[in-house]
Amino acid sequence: MLFLAVFCGFLAEYQLEHKIERDRETQYIHSILEDLSEDTSMLSSTIRSYQESETRNDTLIRLLSSEDVKNKGSDLYYFGRTASRSSRLAIRDATYQQLKNSGGLRLIRKVKVSKAIIEYYNRLVFIDYLQKIEDDEIMEYRRMAVDIFQPVLFNQMVIESTDQVNRPPGNPSLLTYDPKILLRIAGMVSYIRNTRIGLSKTETDMRTEAKDLIQLIKKEYHLQ
Repeated sequence: MLFLAVFCGFLAEYQLEHKIERDRETQYIHSILEDLSEDTSMLSSTIRSYQESETRNDTLIRLLSSEDVKNKGSDLYYFGRTASRSSRLAIRDATYQQLKNSGGLRLIRKVKVSKAIIEYYNRLVFIDYLQKIEDDEIMEYRRMAVDIFQPVLFNQMVIESTDQVNRPPGNPSLLTYDPKILLRIAGMVSYIRNTRIGLSKTETDMRTEAKDLIQLIKKEYHLQ
């Protein structure tokens, strides 16, 4: 009788622990779904910013290489000021980090889901790598820009309350029109542009993966 009582107690404790783990899994799954939904919105926003940046930087490269460069002061200052403005992707990965650091990934019973979650968040490694390249290129661009654009005018163009950049009136002059210097900074703008194209493509793939992961989770866990 004593053995039976101990065994039944063990079973009850096992069932309780099993239920607790299943409840934790359910909480984690719903939390990840919320994170993924936020991610798709954030990814769409940064992708749009990269695409707009590509258009602006294409224009700046063309202006810096133009024979009519001395008559394009307002455009040069506007696009020159916006060239170094960067969008940063802020993925919501708190739930994943908690799962990973606490060993909680074992709670995700569905192997396909667990694998897909890991693969999704692993994309951040390459995005972080590209963002560091972009940071270095932007710093180099800014070092070059101080020899070309009037710094006081650069500051006056930005409205601090909204962080908006206004196009300056008239045709403000550059500090230099040396073709070699202008082509050199145009080359740096091209580097920034190409890195952002890479970021846009990588984040577009990640957005697709986020949407696919949402559908996979809903299917595997029979969620609406």
